[in-house]
Amino acid sequence: MQSQSTWIDPQTGLEWQIDSPGIMTWDEAMAYADGLSLNGSNDWRMPTCAEIESLLDRSVYRPQMRKEVPFRDTRSYWTSSTFGGKLNSAWMVMFDGAYVLSYFKTNAYHVRCIRG
Repeated sequence: MQSQSTWIDPQTGLEWQIDSPGIMTWDEAMAYADGLSLNGSNDWRMPTCAEIESLLDRSVYRPQMRKEVPFRDTRSYWTSSTFGGKLNSAWMVMFDGAYVLSYFKTNAYHVRCIRG
């Protein structure tokens, strides 16, 4: 079921939270996702690096969010993916320039949860 607060990606079938709750550390983001109840569902989670990258249109010279994504912005978002063996860092995606970088989990970035 899709509502005004969520969007189902036709390419992946994943349901995305439209509104970001703001910025938080990685641990706060993981706890937020674990406790999120939206549209009667409580199986929300943080997206993996590959899942959040699927929102990008990499067919253009300067990648940006795909045109059909309703929450197009240029902010930076956490992923659930820890950076290799460095348990104190995780991957995040900067939609301004389509960069995928790792940063310390104590930094604060935006959060957008998914289910599916």
